[in-house]
Amino acid sequence: MVLHIGVSYKTGPQAKKEAQEISDTYYISEDDDSSKNYFIETHLKDGKKNYFNQAGIFKPAENECIIISSNTKSRGINYNPWEDEFNEDVGYINYYGDNKRPDTDPATTRGNKYLLDQFKISHDPNPEVRATAVPIVFFETRKQGERIFHGYGVIKNVKLVTQYTGSGADKAYFSNYLFTFCVFSMKKEQEGFDWSWIEARKQAAKDKNFLSLANALAPKEWKFWIRTGDLEKVRRKVYGRSTSKKEEQLPTPGSADDKILNQIYEYYRKKDNSKAHSGDFEFEGLAKEITRLIIGDACHDGWVTKSSGDGGYDFVLRVDIGTKGISQVRQVVLGQAKCYRRDQRITGEAVDRVVARLKRGWIAAFVTTSFFSDPAQREILEDDYPIMLISGKQVAQTVRKYIYEKNITLQEYLDSLSRDQSFKSPEDILKEE
Repeated sequence: MVLHIGVSYKTGPQAKKEAQEISDTYYISEDDDSSKNYFIETHLKDGKKNYFNQAGIFKPAENECIIISSNTKSRGINYNPWEDEFNEDVGYINYYGDNKRPDTDPATTRGNKYLLDQFKISHDPNPEVRATAVPIVFFETRKQGERIFHGYGVIKNVKLVTQYTGSGADKAYFSNYLFTFCVFSMKKEQEGFDWSWIEARKQAAKDKNFLSLANALAPKEWKFWIRTGDLEKVRRKVYGRSTSKKEEQLPTPGSADDKILNQIYEYYRKKDNSKAHSGDFEFEGLAKEITRLIIGDACHDGWVTKSSGDGGYDFVLRVDIGTKGISQVRQVVLGQAKCYRRDQRITGEAVDRVVARLKRGWIAAFVTTSFFSDPAQREILEDDYPIMLISGKQVAQTVRKYIYEKNITLQEYLDSLSRDQSFKSPEDILKEE
């Protein structure tokens, strides 16, 4: 059977029973709902050992695979120290290891040890050593009884990090590993992952006669990586800019990010009830900080503009490319901020206002607690405008992660943001050191 990225597969008791009742020769059409059964797709046979395990890092047996499972269905409002990030469309997944104890060496926990061993093998310069690596398969549980497939790959980077649990007197710090996985492209397999390869690997571990079959069933990108060790050439890449649906731009209702976004909106709504879209003025400071965090280390801090006569933009930042001196290029970032209800879309007219202020070499950022309409997005794509669209979902995710890292509450963070404004022109930021 074949798994597809982004597809949700049933894992509940009924799904398992259904899989056990189906014979090996049973044919499942594409239209049959049972084709989305996790146990069928991973070849559960007659109730025998299967590949479903609730452990975050699961190794069924030697030389088969390692299954990474991330449970995101019960995230709290606070940023979770084990909150994983799935970016398979650009070929990366960030996953925190399984140490949760302050008194434990993170390299000794079962799951971390599995992955550290694989990291060493997968980065060995000898192809014969890399050939002993096992594929790492990624799943996510967003709701009870379902599991989403996110592809397969190997470990690209490992980073030792410090995390904490609890608060106040109960706060405990501990060391853990952050694993960055390279997700392999599956274009040559028509974007499908054939679980028969894993089954063949299992048989080959017991009987060497199955080794040739396992090698034959291996994805082409896996074989190429074994030969070359080049992860960049096998990394999954979904090229091009595209539009996003409303539901993709906003947090799932009732989720942790949704709660954060609602709290942000209510905070700024109460700050200024005199405006048509209340809270825009105060929200500008947060919008500037979110844009700065998203851009990263290359971003030079700027200022919020005066609320009256702002010239069609709300804040100014700068992006520095290159090192100091004549090798550095500086670009102005003009920002617009709108603290809207989540159901109130940002139109093309609103986006045009900030785009019209851009000069050659400048870029724009539009930050909102709501979402961008499809026509607004299409206009940007068709005209190739250099503008970042930061919707409510990304606002919530960025803030939630930041307050966790800084160990502060949302209220403390929002209260700490500067209310200072400036009449300076955007060009002035190019001269600042």
